[in-house]
Amino acid sequence: MRKYDEYLIETLKDSKEAEGYLNASLEAYMEDNDAAALMLSLEHLARAKYSITQVSKQTGIPRQNLYKIFDNETNPNFNTVFILIKSLGFKLIAQNC
Repeated sequence: MRKYDEYLIETLKDSKEAEGYLNASLEAYMEDNDAAALMLSLEHLARAKYSITQVSKQTGIPRQNLYKIFDNETNPNFNTVFILIKSLGFKLIAQNC
C-alpha cells in the first residue's frame, strides 16, 4: 500500500473525516459516474474502520468478492453498495440538487 493510502486510511479513522470523505466521493460519483473511484473510496473507508475480513463477516459478502469489487474486477449491484455503506456506519439521505 502506498504511503498516501496509509495516511488517508489513518485520517479516515476519525468519524467526521470519514463522513466528509464519503459525501465528497458520492458527490463526485453523481457528477462523473466513476464507479471505480467510488469503490476505492469505500475500500479506504473499510480499511480505516475494520479489515476487509471483518467487513466480509459483517456484510455476508465473501472476502474474495470484496477484493474483486475493490479491484474493479466486477461491478457491485446497487444493493451491495448500500450494504457496504451501511456496514461502515453510514446512511444515505436524499436532498435536492
